[in-house]
Amino acid sequence: MNDELTNNELIVKKYKSKYFLVACILLTLIMVVSLSYAYFLFTDKQTNTNIVKSTCLSFELKDQKNDINLQSAFPILDEEGKKLTPFTFTVKNTCDAYMSYTINLESLAGTTLSNQYVKVMLNNEAIVNLSTLEDAPLYYEDSVGSKILGKYSLGTDEEEEFTLRLWMNEDTPAVPEAMSKTMLSKIVVNATISNYDPVTEGINTLHDAILANEYQVTDVQVAKDKIAAKQEVDTTKTAPIIDWQKNISSAPVTNVASATLPAKSLIGTEFDVTENETKVRLGKSYTFNSETGYYNITDYDYYDPTTVNYGEADYYFCGGGYSIDAKDKIATYWNNNNCTYIYKITSTSIDSKTTTATNSVTNTQYAVTKYLFTGYKLDQVELESDKSDRGLYQAEDDYGTTYYYRGSVKNNYVYFGGFYWQIIRINGDGSIRMMYAGKTPNASGSATYIKGAPFNKLRDNPAYVGYMYGNTLNTSLEQTQANEVSSNAKTELEAWYKTNIADKGLGDYVADSGFCNDRTLSTRNNNGDGVIAPATKTTYYATYDRYYTTKTPTYKCANAENDLFTTSAASVGNNSATYPVGLITVDELMYAGITNGYMNRLTYVYQNTYYWTMSPSYFNATNASALEFYLNPAGFAGRHWVTNSLGLRPVINLKSDTLIESGVGTAANPYVVDTN
Repeated sequence: MNDELTNNELIVKKYKSKYFLVACILLTLIMVVSLSYAYFLFTDKQTNTNIVKSTCLSFELKDQKNDINLQSAFPILDEEGKKLTPFTFTVKNTCDAYMSYTINLESLAGTTLSNQYVKVMLNNEAIVNLSTLEDAPLYYEDSVGSKILGKYSLGTDEEEEFTLRLWMNEDTPAVPEAMSKTMLSKIVVNATISNYDPVTEGINTLHDAILANEYQVTDVQVAKDKIAAKQEVDTTKTAPIIDWQKNISSAPVTNVASATLPAKSLIGTEFDVTENETKVRLGKSYTFNSETGYYNITDYDYYDPTTVNYGEADYYFCGGGYSIDAKDKIATYWNNNNCTYIYKITSTSIDSKTTTATNSVTNTQYAVTKYLFTGYKLDQVELESDKSDRGLYQAEDDYGTTYYYRGSVKNNYVYFGGFYWQIIRINGDGSIRMMYAGKTPNASGSATYIKGAPFNKLRDNPAYVGYMYGNTLNTSLEQTQANEVSSNAKTELEAWYKTNIADKGLGDYVADSGFCNDRTLSTRNNNGDGVIAPATKTTYYATYDRYYTTKTPTYKCANAENDLFTTSAASVGNNSATYPVGLITVDELMYAGITNGYMNRLTYVYQNTYYWTMSPSYFNATNASALEFYLNPAGFAGRHWVTNSLGLRPVINLKSDTLIESGVGTAANPYVVDTN
C-alpha cells in the first residue's frame, strides 16, 4: 500500500476494468467527547473549495457554508441532527462509460470512538447507525474499518451532489467506552465500469426496474423498504433547496420591457378606468430574496413614464400591460411590485404603431398607448443548492401506496411509442404514470409538448375549469360540473393519443388509472358557489388552497366518482374519458419539488416553458374568468385564463406488467418498453 495521502492529494489506481478513486476530505473529522460531553473538536478545518479530477471521475469537495457542523455540545436527538448544516460534495463522471460507484466512510488509525455511537444521514435517506452499514474494503493500510454509505451510478458527463450529516447518538452512555474518544474519517469513492442493468439482473418489468434501480439491488422489496425509511419530505420547500444570487445585465438594452395602458380619455367612462390605471408603477428601490429568488419593488408610486426624469433617481419596473375582460372593461395587470425579475429604467419611448386594442368577442377597439423602456435587467442565477431531497419517495393515492420522483432526478426516462417520457410515479395500482418529454433525449422548451393550445376556448363561466363540463346556464354545481362536454385540452390530447398510441396498436400497454381534475371547492369563508356567472363572489377550488395556503399536496382525488377521468367502469373513476390520457396535476408538481413563493429550475418537471396542468385554480368574479394551474418557465406554478395557449404534455399510465428490453432510466439510456 502507498503511504497515507495528504489532505490535498489524490490517487487513482486502475486494476483491469476497475478504477479506484480516493479523495481525502479536507475536513478530517475528529470527535472528542469529554466526561461532560462538552464538545466536538475539528483538528483541520476546510477553508477553500477544492476540485480533484482524474481521467475518469472528478470528485469535488465544496466548503463555502457546507462544512460538517456539529454545533451541539453533547449527543443530540435525530430531529436536531437532520437540521445540521451538511458537508456537501459532488461526484462527476467524465468517462465514456456508464459508471457505478460506492461512497464509503473509512475510519482511520487513531479512531477510538465506536461506530455504534455515531448517526449518519446521507442525502435524505433514512438515518442509520454507522455500525449497521455494510462493510467496505479498506483503502488505507492502517484503517480500522470502512462502511458503505451508498451505492450509485452515473452516465457520461453526469454528476450528483451529496450531503452528509454526522452526529453523536442521543443514547450514547456516559461510560468510559464513549468518553474522550476520537473518530478520524475520510470519504472514499470506489468506482467501476457499471455492469448493473435491471434486465440482466432478471428484472424485466418496468415497475420492478424503477424500484430496483433506485438502489441498484436485485430484490425489489429491499428497495421498497429503503424508500419507506427515507425522511419525510417538506413540501413547503422546493426540492432542491436553492440559494439564488441577483444578476444585473452589464449594459443597458433597448426595449427591455413595455407597458400597454388605457388612454386617459377612458377615465371616468363606462369602462371604469382610473387615473392610476393609465400610469406605470415605478419604485425607487428594491430588495432581493436569495431564498426565493424574487425581487420586491419598494418606495413606489404611479407615473406617466414619459414625464419621469430618469437621471434624477433610480426607477425600477416589474412589468405592465392591459387586458379586456369578459365585461368589456379595460383592466390593467402586471403592475406588480413582487416579481421574478425587474428592470432599472433609463429611458422611455412611445411605440406609435400600437394605438388600439381589440376585444376579440365584440370586435370593439379601444385607445391604448404602448410605452417602450430601455434599461438594465435584473434577474437571478443559482448560487448553490441542496440536492439531497431527490429520488423516489412514497405516499398514498386512491389505489394504495404510490412511489413518486422528487427533485433533480435523472433516472426517470422511458422510451415508448417513438417518444421519450419522464416517469412521475408508480401509482398505487402498480401502473406507471409518465409525462411526454419529446422526440429526442434531453429535449427542453416547446420540444417537450405536443402543441400550444387553450385549456378551454371560453372562460366566462366556472364550468370551464373542467377537463369536461356541463350546463353553463346558472344551474346547480352538480349540473355545472357534469361531464358532458370535452374541454379543448381533452379534445387535443385524445386526438393525439388516437393517432400516436391507439392507431399504432400500443393501447394495450396503457392502463386506465385515471387523471384527477379536482373541482372540489375551497372551504374558506365567503367562497363562491362555483355556479353563478356572472358571479358576485370569486370561487376558489381546493387545489388553490393546497398550493398557495397550506402547501400540502395530495394524490387522492377528493371526488373521484366525478373528477377522476377514466375510460371504463372501474372501481374508482368517472368512466367519462374516451382515451386514457390526461395532464399532470399541480399536486404532482408540488410533490416533484415546486412550491409557492419560490423558483425551482432544477426539479425534473421544469422544462423552461409554459405548460398546462389539469388542476383548477379559481373563478374570478370581478372579470368573469376561469383560471387553471400551469408551470412557468421561471420555475413556479401559476394560474392562467383557460383561454390562453400553453403547452400540452400528455400523461399516460403504463400497465404494471409492462416489459422492458433494456435501460437504466437515464436520457441517454432510457428504459425501453418491449412492444414486440
